Amino acid sequence: MQTLCFLTCLFTLCFVVLGPESNAEAFKIRGIKGLFWDGTGNYHKALPWLAGHKMNFLMLCYTSFPASWSDWRSEYSPAETEGIRDLAAEAKRLRVNLCLSFNPGIVSNPPLVYSSEEDYQIALNKVKKVHALGINWFALCLDDISRELQASDKERFGTLQAAQAYFVDRLWKDIRILKPKPKLIFCPTVFCTVDAMQNPDYVRTIGERIDKEVMMFWTGRDVGSITITSKDAREFGKLIRRKPLIWDNYPCNHATGWRPLLAPLKGRSADLADAVCGFMVNPMKQWNPSIIPLHTIANYLNDPDGYDPNRAIEAAIDSFPADQQLAVRMLVQLYGQSFIADPGYPPQPRPKSPADARRMLGIYRAVRKELSANVGLEDIWEEVQPAIENDIALLTCRARDRQKDSPLKAFGLDFDGGAVEIFGYWQYDRYTNYIYAKATGRDEMHVSFWLGETPSVGAQLRLVARSADGGQKTGIRVLVNESAIFEGASPFSAADFEARTFELPAASLKVGENVLSIRNIEVEGVLGMPPWFMITEAEVIVKPPL
Repeated sequence: MQTLCFLTCLFTLCFVVLGPESNAEAFKIRGIKGLFWDGTGNYHKALPWLAGHKMNFLMLCYTSFPASWSDWRSEYSPAETEGIRDLAAEAKRLRVNLCLSFNPGIVSNPPLVYSSEEDYQIALNKVKKVHALGINWFALCLDDISRELQASDKERFGTLQAAQAYFVDRLWKDIRILKPKPKLIFCPTVFCTVDAMQNPDYVRTIGERIDKEVMMFWTGRDVGSITITSKDAREFGKLIRRKPLIWDNYPCNHATGWRPLLAPLKGRSADLADAVCGFMVNPMKQWNPSIIPLHTIANYLNDPDGYDPNRAIEAAIDSFPADQQLAVRMLVQLYGQSFIADPGYPPQPRPKSPADARRMLGIYRAVRKELSANVGLEDIWEEVQPAIENDIALLTCRARDRQKDSPLKAFGLDFDGGAVEIFGYWQYDRYTNYIYAKATGRDEMHVSFWLGETPSVGAQLRLVARSADGGQKTGIRVLVNESAIFEGASPFSAADFEARTFELPAASLKVGENVLSIRNIEVEGVLGMPPWFMITEAEVIVKPPL
């Protein structure tokens, strides 16, 4: 009887400490953040979903409110304040930890000045006011900011790490006296292992000088990590002198042209929970399709030892009502077959021939028909429709027999190469393709056209294109059959698309297949940033004989 009483008490104690839904092997912090979610709408959808899947953390993305990033020195508006208060009350009822993040350095002008007493008081008061609304978790994010210090900071601190360590540690010491005691998470400017290896002084300083109660985000070995292991986590933990909090950039899709990324989570080790203090993921901007991969992520976070990606994606599909499962399965077959760095990632149609494009076109149209007709999947359809329509448009172009379509009348997405699959096909109300600097490996696009005979007086090439935003004149090279038609600073506007005509000498053309190539000849640059060049239309106009 005494043994039974002892076991009963022990069970009761474990129930109180761990809670009725806890798993001793699960991650202690299990959750997500918003991704470019405007306002609070998606957060109200996410909270009950998280609670229903044994998740306990939701971070309000700093992009959701101007006062959290672009205009961080301002107050939250009365409507935003009331919205945050409502979310905090709902999160408390559902037993989900709601976290407010703010990034005062990413796009604000001027950015955060670490040595400014005025800036510090703004940050401190922001935390205090939101804490009074019922939020007890805060994330000071300094990711993706300029690493150049303002003059006053350079004079006072000398280095970025010293300035940030001072600011973060001071903020923590001033807010930890609030009741109830808050939690603070810091996202360093160096937040992945590869970057840390190149900036050891930075991670060493923030690890040494920031109080150990402050948690720190880490994205794995890379910004978007193929694998995340306990060994990786412990190595980074030694650098920052605490267990890291994982910020997993999957199924985050802003770097893939907002493509649906529906593959199950994989490559995260079964013993990772012991090496970190928690695990947060970046969902897609589109909340409704995000629940498909998030279902697999919840499966992993609650039972990492028993996790199997294939079973998890099947469970995700089965979680939908029976009359919706076929449409969801078809959607997953299109956009859920490749994970980070797998062949075919990011998921998109890659036809090898016009015949292959016609075959794939039938599949995409069938998915469109099934999804758009299912009354229970309107929200998912609304958010994946742009990608599916773009892919159908691409396949329609690629299905053409260019020999019959000669000499040439093409949209940007008819071009092979470039970065069309990363940044989307439909931009500025046009079908477009992009080329970036040589360092990106996305510096050339090309398209073929056919001529039954060589025009004796040559032809003209009409391009509708645009240079990089900001007025930078990107260097380009236009070639037909490797014969240079134009080379130099782009003559196209950076403000809008415009048409220009180039002469094609008869000697540059031939009977049969001809190839038009457009190259970005700038050497340095990164994807998504100038110096880029964009094409939306190309046409070869054969001159009538004299």
